[in-house]
Amino acid sequence: MKFHGLLFDLDGTILDTTNLILQSFQHTFHIHYNRQIAPQEVHRFFGKTLRAAMEALGPDKVEELIATYREFNLAHHDELTSTFAGMHETLQKLHEADFPMAIVTSKASETALRGLKLFHMDHFFSVIIGVNECSKHKPDTEPVRKALEQLQLPASACLMIGDSPFDIISAREAGAKTAAVRWTHVSWQELLTENPTYILEKPQDLLSLCGLRSLNKK
Repeated sequence: MKFHGLLFDLDGTILDTTNLILQSFQHTFHIHYNRQIAPQEVHRFFGKTLRAAMEALGPDKVEELIATYREFNLAHHDELTSTFAGMHETLQKLHEADFPMAIVTSKASETALRGLKLFHMDHFFSVIIGVNECSKHKPDTEPVRKALEQLQLPASACLMIGDSPFDIISAREAGAKTAAVRWTHVSWQELLTENPTYILEKPQDLLSLCGLRSLNKK
């Protein structure tokens, strides 16, 4: 095997939560500031924690903003969350090939698990590292290191798949290889600036990268 373990970001990588996140921000800032927040303002915080985003966008009302965001986000989670074409099948084949897999996300692990269960993908992952498991967050290496510790694998034997520069930086600095996903909503040039080891045009590309090309053939 080229890699002994796989680490995945969640939002924007496995789950398409862009509409959910955007509408949650728009609702929150309409309620508290009576203003429309542009998608570009939100996109630049993809991969960062909710608190970091609110501290930057509304430093005078951080706690209120977080509470309103979470209330709306949880209420509309299932209807506004989807997954990417080919993702479930790809993860299924990796799971069948006994690849240890972990989620490393900037959202709460409980919410991450809810999203995975929505698309019957929770059983693919033996480890979920969320914002509540760490004192520091991506781009710091702590989340990746915690996932590696729980998988009991060295960083050099693992690949991190993500959609933001913070995923790439966190994994690279921890010593893992990295793969940037082309279906990201984050600026592609910003991602390329971090020099990911690999680029995935579609989820199925991960199979050949992991030496499972034959599983695509019938």
